Amino acid sequence: MLKYGKDPVFDPETRHFLNIDRQSLSLIPRGSYVLDIGCATGFMGEYLKKKKNCTVVGVEMGHEEAQIAQKKLQKVIKGDIENPDTLKKISGKFDIILASAIVEHLHDPETALKTWRKFLKEDGHIIITIPNIAHWSTRLHVLMGRFNYQEYGILDKTHLHFYTIETFQTLVTNAGYNIETLLIDPVGGGFPKISLLLSRFFPGLFAYQMVIKAQVDKPS
Repeated sequence: MLKYGKDPVFDPETRHFLNIDRQSLSLIPRGSYVLDIGCATGFMGEYLKKKKNCTVVGVEMGHEEAQIAQKKLQKVIKGDIENPDTLKKISGKFDIILASAIVEHLHDPETALKTWRKFLKEDGHIIITIPNIAHWSTRLHVLMGRFNYQEYGILDKTHLHFYTIETFQTLVTNAGYNIETLLIDPVGGGFPKISLLLSRFFPGLFAYQMVIKAQVDKPS
């Protein structure tokens, strides 16, 4: 059963301007050579191809998802991104590595991020999105004594790691990147108008998801 990319048409431009997908994809320049890690059915890569004239290579471990993505992207590599055999199939250097809602699923995110540096051009960027475990909705559940995993969302049952704004930044910098942009999505997770207003004062509490754009840190 498909989990991501089930919508027949994916168009982030129809979503709220602070939606995490719209924000993250807006950070990708036109004509970029993109490595889409965890590309699912290729829905984001297809958008980048059609709307931004990007060339997109996907990596996906789900068999059904990869088969669908092959019809949409220039190339799809089937396999686990943490498996050395999969990494050997990735060739060339990319302008952008897109890791949307994937890092929290990895067994060793920091090692993975360090490994991916070799796939970036000298002036390339990595764009990572991650949910915020410190969102008010999760805090409320914990306050009530609940920490129940779900099919989707912050407490997705397939998440292996959880991050706040601060620990997300620490992960990226420890992996050898220099953060250029940090943005939050305060409109997901319910009560978008109130959350949008209060996120200006309490971003760590009202950020539902977060996105970082970073470059490999160059020695001074």
